[in-house]
Amino acid sequence: MERAYKLAAIAVRQRLKEQYSERLKILDKISKDRVAVYSGSYDRAEDVLNCLKIPYTLNPDPQKISNKIIFVNCSNSCDNKSIENFKKSVDRGSWLVSSDWTLRNVIEPSFPNTVRWNSKSTRDEVISVEPSLNSLWSDVVVLGADPQWWLENSSYPIEVLDTEKVRIEAASHDLLARYNAPVVAVSFNWGKGYVFHVISHFWVKRSRSFTARHAQPCTDFLKVGMKLSEVGIEEVLERAKIKPETINFAQIQSAATATELVAQLCINFCINLANKQLIST
Repeated sequence: MERAYKLAAIAVRQRLKEQYSERLKILDKISKDRVAVYSGSYDRAEDVLNCLKIPYTLNPDPQKISNKIIFVNCSNSCDNKSIENFKKSVDRGSWLVSSDWTLRNVIEPSFPNTVRWNSKSTRDEVISVEPSLNSLWSDVVVLGADPQWWLENSSYPIEVLDTEKVRIEAASHDLLARYNAPVVAVSFNWGKGYVFHVISHFWVKRSRSFTARHAQPCTDFLKVGMKLSEVGIEEVLERAKIKPETINFAQIQSAATATELVAQLCINFCINLANKQLIST
């Protein structure tokens, strides 16, 4: 999957270049003082950022993280002082992006009555995902081949408490059938800021070929999923130094789903911040 993530990051940038050039300019201007990452016990959002060549500050002083997009990796614990500072930062306008166990360790105590862990735990498995209309993933959906999301052993299913405040970004029939909790990702505004949480991890460790199409070469997804031009596909493969048959549709789809999400969150944060600064002047 490391090779798939390398390819996915190059493909995401190529997609922006061909289809949303202004958003690529925003991505390229992001400085490390705008992105904070907090190490976790399991997830590695920083590795996705590294593949995308987005600079960041690792584990900065939690008391000095205002006006940032903050990635908090899945971890089995978080100290009370950090939790308090994360909440204060979101109150002031930061965006908090978190994964898996942070649902119970950070999100629940910081943002009560929004979402919570439903007290069940998943198996190590791969599920299909149905992104919501106009979600951050909707641009890279292939009809008949749902995006995949890998669940860590003991991932925390998400229960939505406030259906008016919380937006479901993606759901899964697999999660509904197995754990009575269909939600894959949620988002909501809080104070002057924003929270985005996803079950399991941004750094996916494996995928699964559910159908014959999932076993096809990665170029199939680059063409129909990311809608890259033929010239763009050739450029992506050349830059990644990867032969199409060495990575399949399912692998690039899983890596691209996570990579696209991280890239779009960073871009949207910068747009939101710029709009607020424009209004204040």
